[in-house]
Amino acid sequence: MVRLNGHSFTDDSGPFLGLGVSYFQALRDAKYDRARLTSNLGFLAAKGFNCVRVLSMVNWDGLEIAPVTFTNRAGHGVQAWPDYWQQFRDLLDLVAQHGLRAEVTIFADAQYVMPDPLNRRAHLDGILANIAGRESQLLHLEVANEAWQNGFPGPQGVAELRAFTQYLADRTAVPVAITSNDDTSDQGIIALYRGSAADLATVHFSRDIRTAEGDWLPVRDSYRAGRLAGVPPVTSNEPIGPGASVNSESDPVKLCAAAVFAYLANLPGYVFHSRAGIYGWERCCPPAGGAVRFEDTPGIDAFQFLPKILPRDLASWARNDGREAGAPFTVFCNGQPDRYRPEVSGATNGCDRNIGSAKGDRFVCLPMGILGGGVTLQARRSVRFQAFNPLTSVVVTNLTLSAGTRFTLPQGAGAYILKGSFLKPNLPAGAGLQRRVGVDSTAQAKFWPAK
Repeated sequence: MVRLNGHSFTDDSGPFLGLGVSYFQALRDAKYDRARLTSNLGFLAAKGFNCVRVLSMVNWDGLEIAPVTFTNRAGHGVQAWPDYWQQFRDLLDLVAQHGLRAEVTIFADAQYVMPDPLNRRAHLDGILANIAGRESQLLHLEVANEAWQNGFPGPQGVAELRAFTQYLADRTAVPVAITSNDDTSDQGIIALYRGSAADLATVHFSRDIRTAEGDWLPVRDSYRAGRLAGVPPVTSNEPIGPGASVNSESDPVKLCAAAVFAYLANLPGYVFHSRAGIYGWERCCPPAGGAVRFEDTPGIDAFQFLPKILPRDLASWARNDGREAGAPFTVFCNGQPDRYRPEVSGATNGCDRNIGSAKGDRFVCLPMGILGGGVTLQARRSVRFQAFNPLTSVVVTNLTLSAGTRFTLPQGAGAYILKGSFLKPNLPAGAGLQRRVGVDSTAQAKFWPAK
């Protein structure tokens, strides 16, 4: 079974980084399109995902998932699936057969599908009965999706959510989250989760691209929630992606960086929010231009090498914001130390962030949002490390540097994963050594120690 150890997911094989993908129509596919479901699960597993986030109900007209009889938003009557629980069990089994786990979001569109509190409690009992013996097939349960607009508004809704969370936690060892509610500020997260029975918190972070950081703000917004007082470990459960509302993101580098950033910020899980995984348009009402499939989703390849590059327990390492004494490097922006590009007007070199984490003598950091002039970093201590292109896993350079030695990363793809170790004792000043070990098509410029 999955459990939480510190800020890491773990099972009998040890810690792992949760990497999920939205697949809201999976249960409907289990009933009506098994071939497509099987194909999708195999494809997603091959792309490095280890979890699918699924809904146990939905009222979308023509795409309903119906545990009970109800009237949908369009005023159409929908009959309960007589084989609902069999389909639910089959879905969990199929997900597991592909080496994945399920994150089951229980209530969605509950104001239409299941407005009666007694029916809601009965549905929780059904979930508990039908995951019994299959607990290891789940990553975790989530009581509701964006609860304020899915049947749990206001203080009364919050009280019901917390009661349901307690009800589940008392009856299963599967980790339980509440929801991401309307207030996702730090105080809003604390108010919802502090003192609850939740094992983890599911949060939908900012999709605001109007700030000075542009579309890098949604990449790094999760940092603020990694260590909130009284809040269990937080996952980035529905971040900006190619299927996101309000604003979307299709750049593979930013999508990949958002996942790496979340793990470095002490979040145990990240869910890729893809359009294909939301509405199931390949079977009903495809948009102009044809069907939307996982295979055609922008960024679907962005994450596949992360399990190979990143330590499995990274979410529990000691994090830093890149400017703390524990950070391996001092970052420069237009010659100014410990400054990021949003803080320097007219910056031509530097990066948006370079957060990191360390465990013992090992470290990982992520210079991202690198400007055209590259980014210069200076070793705070003697270090040995490799720089990876996160989209290809190619090691583009391998450096051993003494304390005080600077080096410059070209813009390349716009982000790198630096993984290495602190050396003891420190090398003598000026003993920096550079060894080129790989060339990547997205970063042809050479790496060099800066003068």
